[in-house]
This record gives sequence, C-alpha cells and structure tokens, in this order.
Amino acid sequence: MLHLAATARQRSLEEPLLTTQEPPPEPIKFNTYAARAAKVYANAYDWADPSAIEAVISVNLTNSAQVAAMGRHCDSLGVSRTIGRHQLLRILYFAPEHRLTQVEVAGEMQVTSANVTFLVDGLEKDDLVRRVPSLTDRRTVYVELTEAGLAFADRIVPSLATYMAAMMEGFTEAEKKQLSYLLDRVRRNAERFAPRSLD
Repeated sequence: MLHLAATARQRSLEEPLLTTQEPPPEPIKFNTYAARAAKVYANAYDWADPSAIEAVISVNLTNSAQVAAMGRHCDSLGVSRTIGRHQLLRILYFAPEHRLTQVEVAGEMQVTSANVTFLVDGLEKDDLVRRVPSLTDRRTVYVELTEAGLAFADRIVPSLATYMAAMMEGFTEAEKKQLSYLLDRVRRNAERFAPRSLD
C-alpha cells in the first residue's frame, strides 16, 4: 500500500500542473465607423440618441456585409444572386407536393402579390416553376416546382442552411435567440415608422 502511494505521489510530481484558469477573451472591437458617426451626430444635435444611431448604422453595415457574403456564396454555386428567387424556391421545396397558391407564397414571403408575380414570371421563364390552375376554383392558381426546379432546389436549399450557419459561427444558442429577438424588434419599429417633421 505504501509503495502504491509513493508511486502515485511520484507520478503526480512528474506530470505537468494543470490549471482551470482560461486566458481572458479578447475585447470586442466595436465598429469604429458607427461609433464615430454617432459621436458626430451627438456633437451636432443635443437631442440625438448616439446609442440608437450607432446601433442602426451597425445593423445597416451588417446587412450590407451579409448581402455581399450571400452574393459570394451564390457565385460559388454558379446561381443568380437574387435572394427573392431562392426564398421562393425554398418555400416551394418544403411545401406539400412542392406547390402553393400565389397568395400563400406572398404570405410566406411577407411580400405583395405583385412581388410574387414578378418572381414567378422569372422562375417560370427559366423552367424552374410552373403555374397550375386549380381544378375546383378557377380563381386560384398554384405555383409548383418543375422537375428542373426540384433538382435545382435539391442543390441550393441545403447550401443555404450551411451559409446561414456560417453567418452565426461563434454565437451561442442564447446569443442567436437574443439576436433574433432584438432584430425582430427593430423590424417592427421600421414597419411602424412614420416620418415626422422636425419643425
């Protein structure tokens, strides 16, 4: 027993000491352009909200960077950069029988019927979707994927999931949910926004 204890002590002396202390994380580098712009506004107008200005400019810059990244992703696949087209194809791809009415598509995309008509016209021209009249209601028209459209969606839809995951790389689940919540609040404020006179 004493021999085993001595051996264990010797082994512990020979092994390197382990520490649970992790190096401190690098400080977050905030967007200096947004911060400078906010400071300029605050210096010019005593009523300005510099934190709001910095946040909105940061959202705009992030959106521009994200759209550019999406463009590079589309280029790597050799497909159109039109995000609306991909969104419509994704919606049809996951729909029952790969088809929905134009009204349902507009509701899913949260756009007007005119926007859907424009997108469907282009996709139909490329033989990716087709319009199919309802057999029970002549006023209803379905939009469905063609065989070529389904084959295209088989390739593009999974890649979009990979792309979106890359945009959130390094974020915890809690951070991603918090970001979604905060951006949704910004979106609702934008939808409610009504220009007001400064007079």
